[in-house]
Amino acid sequence: MTDGAPRRRLALLEAAAVATCAGLALPIVGRLAMLPLDPVGLLGVLLAVAAGYLLADLLSGLVHWFCDRFFDEHTPLIGRVLIAPFREHHRDPLAMTRHGFLELTGNSCLGLAPVLALVWRWPLSVWLDALVLSLAVGVIATNLLHKWAHAAAAPAPVRWLQRRRLVLRPPAHAVHHRPGYAGAYCVTTGWMNALTDGLRLFDALGHALAAVGVPRTTARD
Repeated sequence: MTDGAPRRRLALLEAAAVATCAGLALPIVGRLAMLPLDPVGLLGVLLAVAAGYLLADLLSGLVHWFCDRFFDEHTPLIGRVLIAPFREHHRDPLAMTRHGFLELTGNSCLGLAPVLALVWRWPLSVWLDALVLSLAVGVIATNLLHKWAHAAAAPAPVRWLQRRRLVLRPPAHAVHHRPGYAGAYCVTTGWMNALTDGLRLFDALGHALAAVGVPRTTARD
């Protein structure tokens, strides 16, 4: 979608975002590693990790749906960085399989950096640390998992996770690319699609946004 100097500037921004997220996450990991936990505390941390992973899947669906249905590639600020990759994906579903690590994770890290900064600067609880770290891992992994759901051959560890439904599976994601393109937006694990599609949550949210004048388009336009 971009080339030359604009692409180089965007690549630098993506690299800086990834490095920033890594630098913020490490001290939070250190805080967790130093805390002695009794069985109840450990259970709480594990539940927070699970909640963060589920939240990452839900957020992946929300962002995917929004970028498919609202604004366009020329929208200031978010058009090139956020909307364009989703629109490209519908024109060429395999394009993301040709993208590198920074291009796939940089956008996610741009959004995550402020959240990690707040949790790093103002620690509230071990459970919040665990939830946010799990959320961050899930969000950063999302585009990689989405890519591997389209790839002709995913790495062996990823295939192992796919078979066990711990990450997005190609057959589950293929539903989204059928004519109509009206469901299965969650692309970290796909677990939350049963909730969002079953309750038509995105349809209701779409009507609400359209009612207040948010410009509505579609990835197929």
